[in-house]
Amino acid sequence: MAIKNSLFIIIVIQFFNCAGINYKKLSIENPAKLVAVQDSLLLVSGDNQRIRDALVTANNSVAKRYLNTGDLKSAVQYFNKSTSIDGDNKDSKFGLLIAEGRVLVKKGNKNGIWDAIEKFSKASSLFPRNGEPFYWMAKSYTKLGDTEFDLILESYEKSLALDLDEGLRLEVEKNYKIAKNRKSKLDSFWK
Repeated sequence: MAIKNSLFIIIVIQFFNCAGINYKKLSIENPAKLVAVQDSLLLVSGDNQRIRDALVTANNSVAKRYLNTGDLKSAVQYFNKSTSIDGDNKDSKFGLLIAEGRVLVKKGNKNGIWDAIEKFSKASSLFPRNGEPFYWMAKSYTKLGDTEFDLILESYEKSLALDLDEGLRLEVEKNYKIAKNRKSKLDSFWK
């Protein structure tokens, strides 16, 4: 039965190839569909760089969707698939570091949070103009102990000074104000 299924998938992929399917377009318009036939595509056409690039794009897209919905485990899984296809892809590495770091922060283990901060730092070196890793560093420092205001505020400020998508920028600004207000209250308490 497994041989018949494999043969069917290979025939379908060959049909797609003959029909001139644009894998790059499919990776953008319907990445889940492309990822569903990934193993067979790699088996049949694993040396085709265009197909490999399309699979990386598709896996990254699916992973980002999971990341945005908070399904960190699935995000890590798809970023891992992407990096297994192309270990040099910076988007894949960046996404994997962010997702893995967020998993560690969510677990809440103090040593794990320090490991997460290290992952966010590595992510920031891949895309130095991206403020997202610094946002997650600030969240990590807050989780370690929300009285480390110098590290927390510095990370938020660095994040705001860099590129952020508008939704994340609003989130960073909101959390930055909360941290500043907490610092002011703490400072005034000790005066």
